[in-house]
Amino acid sequence: MKKIFMMFSGLFILLFFYLNPAQAQKNIIAEGTLYNKENGKPLGYVQMVSFNSHLSYTSNSDGQFRISLPKDDSVRIVSMGFEPRTLKAIEFLNSSVKDSIFLIPASYLLQEVTVRAEEREINLNLPGNIGKNVDPDAEPDKSIPKPSVGLVFSPLTLSQSVFSKEAKNQKKRQKIIEHQKEMSLWEEVISSGMLRDWIEIEDNELESFIIFCNQNLKPSHTDNLLTLRNKVLAMWKEYKKK
Repeated sequence: MKKIFMMFSGLFILLFFYLNPAQAQKNIIAEGTLYNKENGKPLGYVQMVSFNSHLSYTSNSDGQFRISLPKDDSVRIVSMGFEPRTLKAIEFLNSSVKDSIFLIPASYLLQEVTVRAEEREINLNLPGNIGKNVDPDAEPDKSIPKPSVGLVFSPLTLSQSVFSKEAKNQKKRQKIIEHQKEMSLWEEVISSGMLRDWIEIEDNELESFIIFCNQNLKPSHTDNLLTLRNKVLAMWKEYKKK
């Protein structure tokens, strides 16, 4: 079917030029290959626009093209990143143009940019008014930052944060608060009777098991009811082994 279509198409074109000899004589077959002048590589999918008919053509992936143009026509060749080029149809009768067309890569000039570095003043307010541009009447910052990797570069701040008496007291208070949170969850389990729902235990063993848990259970401030239940069940297994 395809061969029949090609055959009829060829016959139609021959018949058209036979019946229109003037049109056949006026047209020129423009063909060739488009190249990058800088590296000699073919340029695929380059746009070619006719001045007279405003029709647009495109080269194939290898930069090759074959189009029919009137003798008085011109074609504009355009590709992104390259300088456009205009050729007259009659120039394609020249063998050098017919074989290859070279496009020059476009160069764009950017406006000059000046980069300037600005000096910035750092105002310090350290104990003893150490540093520049410090108000002599200003009180030093007495807040104690938490130790971090960045504090290695400031020995004074590091020693104040880690080794001062206030920092030690602050750590103790934090531990007490965390311990209270840990124990409050355990105490809630005991007072609510939730412990009986977790394990099957007799009344005479309940108090003994609670004492055992108080001595061995290690709740954490990150515990919730689910994680605490798993710890209690593990304690129950250890208790029954006694």
